[in-house]
Amino acid sequence: MKRIISILLTIIFVLSLCACNKETAQKGIMTDSSNDQAMLTVKYPAPTTLTYEESENNLGARYVFTLEEFNTMLNSACESLGTAEKSFDFSNWQVMSDNLTDNNGIKYSSYYYSTDTLTITAAVENESGKVMNLGCGTSYDEFANADADYQYTVMLTSAIIAMVAGGYTENDIEFIYCIFFDSAKFNEQFIYHNNIYMMNISKTEGEEGSALLFMTSPCKDEIEKEWELTDYSDYNGTYKSE
Repeated sequence: MKRIISILLTIIFVLSLCACNKETAQKGIMTDSSNDQAMLTVKYPAPTTLTYEESENNLGARYVFTLEEFNTMLNSACESLGTAEKSFDFSNWQVMSDNLTDNNGIKYSSYYYSTDTLTITAAVENESGKVMNLGCGTSYDEFANADADYQYTVMLTSAIIAMVAGGYTENDIEFIYCIFFDSAKFNEQFIYHNNIYMMNISKTEGEEGSALLFMTSPCKDEIEKEWELTDYSDYNGTYKSE
């Protein structure tokens, strides 16, 4: 997992996963607080906090927080939700590569945090110290051959990371989970409220294996057209079908 790349590689990816609404209900993450009338209308959440700002990097935006600040926010969210991973020690973040340069000449470094279950990644601008993008995943082989519970854990953690980064609330986890679910199921890149959501498969050295990451990154408006991204609110995917 040597590089965090911005462009999703063309892949053929087949998963035998359950519908995301059913999965989240089974895991007890979502609260059963909606009434019958609310269930008749699909509601797309909006961020409660603006968490990105302009940047000179190749996506034209970065998050407003540092890696340490993100780590604190992630711990707070995991504790509140009662997830298996309740605490991430900031001192356990490791440098993957430093003094990298993006297409716009912005210097950045990539970091990773590994647990027994998965790996979280982050790209951080060197000058500002702000986070550019975040990812969560494991090896492709491990994810593709794992049971639904493990696949769910990786994607749920990815959704929590994206929830924290994007300024959403805990009530929006199911929605974000569905974005990542559809990115994996249909090999699609999505944009929603100036954040990119995608599954990325990157080859390791020697191409003997590959890393799988569910990634999110803020971007300027023009990126949607340049990358030909699909706005998830217009996508007839898992969330809308439910």
